[in-house]
Amino acid sequence: MASTASAPATFKQPSRKGKKAWRKNVDVTQVQEGLDDVREQIVQGGVVAEKSADQLFAVDTTGSEAVQVRYDKRHKPLKVDEILAQRSAVPAVSSRKRLSDFDAPAKKKTKVSRKEYDRLRAIAYGGDAVQKDVVETGETAAYDPWAVEEKKQDPKFSFLEEKKPKVEPVTLKHAPVSLAKDGKPLPAVRKPDAGKSYNPLLEDWANLIEREGQKEVEAEKKRLQEAREEAAKIERQIAAAMEPSDEEDGNESAWESEWEGFSDQEDSNLKKKRPERKSQVQRNKIKRRKEAERKAIHDAKMKEKERQAEKIKELAKAVEEKEQARAAAAEVARIAKGDDSSEEAEEVLLKKRFGKAAIPEAPLEVVLADELQDSLRRLKPEGNLLKDRFRNMIIQGKVESRRQISHAKKAKVKVTEKWSYKDWKLD
Repeated sequence: MASTASAPATFKQPSRKGKKAWRKNVDVTQVQEGLDDVREQIVQGGVVAEKSADQLFAVDTTGSEAVQVRYDKRHKPLKVDEILAQRSAVPAVSSRKRLSDFDAPAKKKTKVSRKEYDRLRAIAYGGDAVQKDVVETGETAAYDPWAVEEKKQDPKFSFLEEKKPKVEPVTLKHAPVSLAKDGKPLPAVRKPDAGKSYNPLLEDWANLIEREGQKEVEAEKKRLQEAREEAAKIERQIAAAMEPSDEEDGNESAWESEWEGFSDQEDSNLKKKRPERKSQVQRNKIKRRKEAERKAIHDAKMKEKERQAEKIKELAKAVEEKEQARAAAAEVARIAKGDDSSEEAEEVLLKKRFGKAAIPEAPLEVVLADELQDSLRRLKPEGNLLKDRFRNMIIQGKVESRRQISHAKKAKVKVTEKWSYKDWKLD
């Protein structure tokens, strides 16, 4: 067996001879492997690096039918691919409307005249019917939502009380009660103030700013006054809680000193020394006397409080009468001037309202000086027409104000386990 010749294995040892000398120990393994590879490629058909791409690669555009059959059997196409693969024979409707699209059918169909075609086209696009909001037929409605279909009761349940038909509430036929203080019905769309315009006059805008600012100042004063009253009330409660202990000690000391004098006199008269410790009867007497004094003080305070409450009610009534007289005088003056567009008169509402929820506050529609725009193009839209309309319906008395429930209570579900698996018998 012939052995392949190879260079010595001392590759790492550097040559000890000069630069011009022949180097005996040189690593030619890489060159030898490259030559062997080229010879093998020549035997197989040619050097790969010298061939073109067309000679080396081929593109298969058809694929194997056997592989495709096996793939179709194993893999089901997706539903989305099936839907997308469906194509309708009807062409899609063009989004652009041209007059020729409508005129072409009229030209083809000779049975419909041009006049009839124009009439049908006007009906299709609304025509005169668009201007009519409600079509009155003059006939009564055939369906009553409050009526209940009469059903014969099953004779097996004859002992049960028959269901009564639903009856419409009496208030359904009543006119809505306006929440305005003067009782006048408010318009659905109010006349806006001149100061709320996108380009108002300086005087109107300044009056609006002053009026709204005064309202905010009054509201802030009221809030601060309520906070002070609440703090004073808490202080009075704390002081009242601390008073009974001091009074109790003072009364006890006064009572004891008073009775100690009698006890000393009795001791001198009877010449009998009594024990310093009080008996249970004496303690009960002291307790009853303290309770009577405490009750008397409490009754006196309650009477004083009731007297103050009555006085406050009288003062409030007097102030309300003055306010009513002033409002009546202002209303008379406004009517005399002929100004019916006062927004402040419209916003004076009754204190009594429908339901427990408060009426939502009107939005603050004020534009500051740096936000004023002299052009409708640069005007920034604000507000919400739906909220304004809903609040207006509440003030008109058509809708009851309700509190928004963000987290509604859900029905409680009780999970139980069936015990049927325990009901078994041993054969």
